Amino acid sequence: SALKNKKEKLIILSKKINNQVQEEQNKNNKTGGRIILQLSAALEGENEFTVSYITQNAYWTPYYDVKAEDIKSPLKIIYKAKIVQTTGIDWKKVKLSLSTSTPAQYGAAPLLKSWFLSYINPVKVLETDLYKSNTIQSALAGKVAGAQVRSQGYVKEGAAAIVRLRGENGLGAKDGNAAPIYIVNGAIMANGDIDKVNTDAIEDVTVLQGPAAVALYGSRGVNGAIVITLKEGLEDYISVTDNALDVTYDIELPYDVPTNGKQQIATLKEASVPANYKYYSVPKLDKDAYLLAEVSDWEKLNLLPGEANIIFEGTYVGKSFIDPASTNDTLNLTLGKDKRVVVKREKLTDYSSVKFLGLNKLQTITYELTVKNNKKDPITLLLKDQYPISTNKDIEVELLQSSDATNNIEIGVLTWKLDLAAGESKKVRISYSAKYPKGKVLNLN
Repeated sequence: SALKNKKEKLIILSKKINNQVQEEQNKNNKTGGRIILQLSAALEGENEFTVSYITQNAYWTPYYDVKAEDIKSPLKIIYKAKIVQTTGIDWKKVKLSLSTSTPAQYGAAPLLKSWFLSYINPVKVLETDLYKSNTIQSALAGKVAGAQVRSQGYVKEGAAAIVRLRGENGLGAKDGNAAPIYIVNGAIMANGDIDKVNTDAIEDVTVLQGPAAVALYGSRGVNGAIVITLKEGLEDYISVTDNALDVTYDIELPYDVPTNGKQQIATLKEASVPANYKYYSVPKLDKDAYLLAEVSDWEKLNLLPGEANIIFEGTYVGKSFIDPASTNDTLNLTLGKDKRVVVKREKLTDYSSVKFLGLNKLQTITYELTVKNNKKDPITLLLKDQYPISTNKDIEVELLQSSDATNNIEIGVLTWKLDLAAGESKKVRISYSAKYPKGKVLNLN
């Protein structure tokens, strides 16, 4: 009996383990598919091929961080991308190119991108496995005027090369200390440490020879100086190409994107745009005041529909949504509620009444709206309310009072634009009447 119970428990455990194995196998974490190549070569030999393919199992979605220091500062929009892929292959240290277009497998017209001319170093093209390097010295070859790079005979992979600058202490120098000094972001670096600098991080290289180097760095610059400026901001690593049909973000920084379907975050660029800040409130629906940022010429920002994190005055206040699919001249971004702007809507019973006129009832409704600015800065507030519109010939509606509001007669919406100083409060009123048959009930509140 004990063995039978043990057997049953082992069977249950075995089924549980098999179910777990099946679940893992169902996940898209294996490499699959088949590629068939048809090749033609004039000469036999070993060759390397780059295979490009399109997969539907990789995509990216835009989202944003929207920051505002205060209502006097420009609006800062940080573009980001959530990258997901389940191709079955883990992407290791890849340089991404994110496009706003959706690639089609049939009939897609090709797009020409920028073709930048540069000098080709014939020595580097003919390099063999005897000398391969990604050092600063090899990066200078053929790219910096006045520099000559040569190896020290037969060297191991990664070994440093010798750099000489043309000039009186240049190619003819015989002593071992004829190498130039390296200045990286204003600091002098030793020849051994210079090889640790990633060449992809270099923004600019300037060569100083003879008196120019000595004038700046004294006797240490007698053999010349190579001044290197590194990339600093994110914009140095990401190039944005605004093509005819899409916008492409080329990211030089390598990313790891596993095939497990988890989102990887990449920051694309940052934009600072002038904004007109205003407060907005509809107390009939919501008694809070919302801060809006009004952005002009927003078409130049190349925005895509996406969720946005809102950070105002250094505090995360919530989420919003950016919808550029708008035909308006300005783009309004909701930055969140501000409890320091108080809005109150109150029905005035003394100015509201019900009268009977023969077979009809005349009902008058009056509301008072009070706003107060408890902030230290003056603000502009757009305040909205509404009065009813009749679609029945037996119901007559009349707007009695609106406190100089702008009236949209077609939809019955009143808008007040109020300028409030710090600590100031203002009041406006809306009053309307409706005449309708006695014995009927209307939704007048």
